[in-house]
Amino acid sequence: MIQQKIDRRHFLEHSALAVALSAIPGSLFAQIALRKRMEWQQFKITPQYDSLLNAIRLMKANPNASNPNSWAYWTNIHINRCPHGVPYFLAWHRGYLYHFERQLRIVSGDSNLILPYWDYYTYATIPAEFTDPNSTNPLYVNRLNVNVRQALTLAPFSPTVTNFQRGAANAFEPILENQPHNPVHDIIGNIMSTMNSPVDPIFWLHHANVDRLWVAWITAAAGRKMPAKTKPYWSGVHTYTNTLTLPRVSTYDTRTILQYYYQNEAMPASIPLAQVTNARALRVQAGPDQLPRSLPPTGSFKISGPRPTSAATFSLGGALHLSLDRRSISAQLPVNPEHWTALQEIGRGKAMSLRGGTTKYKSAHLVLDQVELAENGKNGGYFYQVYLNMPSPEAGASRPTSLLLGTLGAFQIRSAVHHGHGAARLRYSLRGILPNASLLRVGMVSVSFVRVDGDNNPAGAVIGIGEAHLELSTEETNPQ
Repeated sequence: MIQQKIDRRHFLEHSALAVALSAIPGSLFAQIALRKRMEWQQFKITPQYDSLLNAIRLMKANPNASNPNSWAYWTNIHINRCPHGVPYFLAWHRGYLYHFERQLRIVSGDSNLILPYWDYYTYATIPAEFTDPNSTNPLYVNRLNVNVRQALTLAPFSPTVTNFQRGAANAFEPILENQPHNPVHDIIGNIMSTMNSPVDPIFWLHHANVDRLWVAWITAAAGRKMPAKTKPYWSGVHTYTNTLTLPRVSTYDTRTILQYYYQNEAMPASIPLAQVTNARALRVQAGPDQLPRSLPPTGSFKISGPRPTSAATFSLGGALHLSLDRRSISAQLPVNPEHWTALQEIGRGKAMSLRGGTTKYKSAHLVLDQVELAENGKNGGYFYQVYLNMPSPEAGASRPTSLLLGTLGAFQIRSAVHHGHGAARLRYSLRGILPNASLLRVGMVSVSFVRVDGDNNPAGAVIGIGEAHLELSTEETNPQ
């Protein structure tokens, strides 16, 4: 395992890529044919398979982490620059793969080398070439799990997911990041559940597949909306080092400027039949939003009341000091009827003030504050699906409506800690998902954490949450 690390400032100021571009003119690629990224099972029988292994060996053997010919150089870019849980998660990583792929060609001397992808919706187990522990195998690292079926969902490909960027209702980018992207990191575990995850060669195939799923989503059917190239969303650049950038608009698609496409650009239609089921893991099979069976039991947690949490935010109430282990569990969130009405309106995109106040709140979230990994949870092998449970809008309904907000696991927590430079604070947007609910009674709103385990998973407490609460914010979440 690569351990080279260098000072962040030194890395950002002095690292340079042999081919570092701040802009990519289209004419540069006019004479280059489109390259095809292949699924691993086909890629491994091409001559480029040996080129890839040779490049990885050479890069891992290079001890200079400031040199783009080293493996650690590319891991440090991810540590220092990667955006997670924020806009441009997909586009930034598209450019990251593009630059890395170009460096693989330089190191290998093979101008035809192109990154393969791992289609885990077809082959849910990490390819055997990555699991051979032979000391000469550059693809091997020690992983907790190799089967990622538990991490998969069809939710990002629902016909209701029609917008792209974070901040919009029914937005593809945050849904895809929440699952399957984050849970694949979590289930594989060990180094893949950390910001050092590019150390593991399977990282690159995982992200190539995430990139492919984006291509599949936008090309699958009419009605899916990407912000136009002329919109402010695509202005500016993606930054990898101070000398290595890429115009954001270059990552709008893969064919126009980046000049590649995928062997299969169809959306997944199913999850592998051999999916592992687990009594502790209530899986979403019937649809992307609904918890399929009864709610997990409600724990006994201290309650926090409504209060301002900053000049820009207001907590409607929550639960304190949650400890997550192998059990799935729920926690009640006290919300009074007046606040519930405001929450619904804000969730639909309307700015609202609370009674007696003048502050206009524009967005609503479930917030997890002071989130920490216990020692047992640091190596991954599990994650939680996070649901908000509310009174059903249907008269006489016997159970609440449960909406999947996202996931929670070791990788996501480490990412939040890394970017926040302190204890993790995670927010799950409620924009566009709240139904009409006139049946609210105090104590009827709750959050559920549904445990999903890999084949190898930790026992005991894995995650601590200081407070789970519903929060209003003056921040505008509408996209550009």
